[in-house]
Amino acid sequence: MAGRKALLSAATVMGLKMSLSTVTAFSISPPLLHNSRGMKGLSSPSNNRMVTNLPIMVPFAANEMINEKDRTDVSYLDVTETIRNESLEQYSTLMDHFMFELGNDMVFLQNQQEVSQYIHENFDAILFDCDGVLYRGSDAIPDAAQSLKSLLVAQKKEVLFVTNNAGSNRIQLRDKLASILNCEELTEDQMVCSSYSAAKYIEKICLQERGVTSMDTVNIHVIGTDGLCEELRKTGAKVTGGPSSIATGIETSEAVETKSSMSREELASYSFEMEEEGPLGKGVDAVVVGLDTEFNYRKLCIANVLLQRYPNALLVATNEDAYDLVGVDARHLPGNGSLVKALEYCSQRKAINVGKPSVILAQLLREEYGLNPERTLIVGDRLDTDIKFGKDCGMKSALVLTGCTTAEKLMDVGVGSKDEPLPHIIFPHMGMMGLPW
Repeated sequence: MAGRKALLSAATVMGLKMSLSTVTAFSISPPLLHNSRGMKGLSSPSNNRMVTNLPIMVPFAANEMINEKDRTDVSYLDVTETIRNESLEQYSTLMDHFMFELGNDMVFLQNQQEVSQYIHENFDAILFDCDGVLYRGSDAIPDAAQSLKSLLVAQKKEVLFVTNNAGSNRIQLRDKLASILNCEELTEDQMVCSSYSAAKYIEKICLQERGVTSMDTVNIHVIGTDGLCEELRKTGAKVTGGPSSIATGIETSEAVETKSSMSREELASYSFEMEEEGPLGKGVDAVVVGLDTEFNYRKLCIANVLLQRYPNALLVATNEDAYDLVGVDARHLPGNGSLVKALEYCSQRKAINVGKPSVILAQLLREEYGLNPERTLIVGDRLDTDIKFGKDCGMKSALVLTGCTTAEKLMDVGVGSKDEPLPHIIFPHMGMMGLPW
C-alpha cells in the first residue's frame, strides 16, 4: 500500500451515494491512515490490520427517544426525520466534493458503527455544543438521548455541555437539556455555559490578581439576561444592569420604567448612582456583555461611560458570535459579537472573550474537570467557534451537519483558515455516537 494510503474503490463511491448505512472497509493504522482523497477510515490504535466484515449496527429507531405522548405526534416525527435526512444529504454532498481531493486531513465517518467505535476507542471526554448539535430550536437531534445515555452510562465518558449561550445559568441549561433530550441523568456540574465562564473568570482575576479578599465587595455591571446576572451573583458579587426592566436607572413610585434612548443632555447629567454604588462605596470592577435582545442606545451609553470612569474595570464578553441561523431560509440573527463590537468601538477597549474559542475557557475546563486535551473531543456545528476552539486548544474537533455549517459552507472555505479551520472529523449527526444497547 504505497505511501500508506488506501485507494477508495469506485464500488465504494457508488455505495456511499446509494446508501449511507453501508459500512466501507479501510486499511487502518495508529493513529490514522489517509486514503487517496484525504479521507480516513475507522481508527484502531491497537493494531495495523485491515478491518473487514464488521457487524452492521442498526441505527436507533426515531421513536425510541420520545415518550408515549410523542409517539402519536406525527409533526414531531416529521421534524426528527427531516433533521436526520438533511444531515445525511449534507454528508453525501461532502463525500461527492471531497472524494478525489488530496491533501486534507479530515476523518469522514458515515454511519453509527464507524462513529461510535471511533469515539469509544479514541476519547475519554466529549464536549458538546448545544444548539445545532443536540437540538435545533425545540426539537432534539435524532437519537440524541440514546447516544448521550450510551456515552454516560455504557461507555463511562466524561460528558460536558459547553455553550456560548449566556442567556441561561447552569441550572436552567441543565433543565432545558434534560427536557428536550429526555435525559434526567444530566447534572448541573456538566453545564459549562458562557455565563458560568464569565463568573469564574471575574472571580479568579479579582481574588488571585487584584487582591480582593471577598467577592461580596465586587461590583459588576451587565448587558444581558437574568440568567447571566444570576450566575454572576452566585460568586457573591453585586450585579447591576441586566434586563431592560431594571437597567434604565429611572425609578418611579410603582416600578422601574423601561426607556431605550438617552439624549446628550441626559447623559451629561446622569448620576450613575445605581450602577456605581458598590459594597465598599463607589466603583465598578467589571462590565460584562452577553446577548441582550433588548439592547439599546441607553445601555450602550451607560456601559461606555462606566468604562471611561473606571479604566481598570474588566470588559468581559461572554462570546463574540457574529450571528445565529433562524428560519427555514437560514436568516442571520445578530449574535452577541455585534453588541460587543459596538461597546468596544465607542469605549476604545478590547473585550476579553471567555466563550468559545477562547483559551480562557479551555483553561477553565482543565482546572475544573482535569481534562486531557489529547483525549478530548469537542462536537460542534460552527467552524469559527467550536472547531477553532478545538484546534487552538489542542483538542480534536468533530463537525456535525445539523447546524450552522452546511456542506456548501464547508466547501467554500477550501483548506480552511485561521478563523475558520477545518474539523478533524465529520459525521452527519450526534445521534450516531452511541453504542447500541
